[in-house]
Amino acid sequence: MKFKIFLAAVLLTVFTGCDRSSNDQSTSPSTMQADYSKPFKLPLNDGTELKMQKRDDGYNIDIKDKAIFLNFFATWCPPCKVEIPYLVSLQDKFKDKLQIIGVSIDEISLEQANEFKELLNINYPIAYTKANEYLISSLGGVVGIPFSILYYPNGKFAASYSGLVPIEMLENDIKKVIK
Repeated sequence: MKFKIFLAAVLLTVFTGCDRSSNDQSTSPSTMQADYSKPFKLPLNDGTELKMQKRDDGYNIDIKDKAIFLNFFATWCPPCKVEIPYLVSLQDKFKDKLQIIGVSIDEISLEQANEFKELLNINYPIAYTKANEYLISSLGGVVGIPFSILYYPNGKFAASYSGLVPIEMLENDIKKVIK
């Protein structure tokens, strides 16, 4: 008898599943989807703000007529530091058609961002505040660093790069995007 009850319970579970549709999940924090379509701002160490808004194919970005290259880094990351001189040279070479923005994934102060920029002779602005977490979440996360994303001047996604990438590859992709 006990076996029949057990078998009935197992079969009932197998055929009906663990449906929680009777529960109101719309307010549960674990099942809520964040609305990343709202505009947001990233404070930059040069005193300006980068205004962005997520869309289906990329972001509306308030920098007009330039491709955008977002480089996610940490001040403690050796590969990130190795990559910076290449990014500096790309910013110099394409300054009229490309804007590189460094996006710190570690919490640093404005003073630390400026010290890091000066130490490594960085010629592009750095987003350094906790607001960067919103951007990272809107992207679906950043798994490893360095991590970079290239956008067309209209904000459409062009390419992403994980880890150190040869400068020749970056330069070729940038040339395609800024045509």
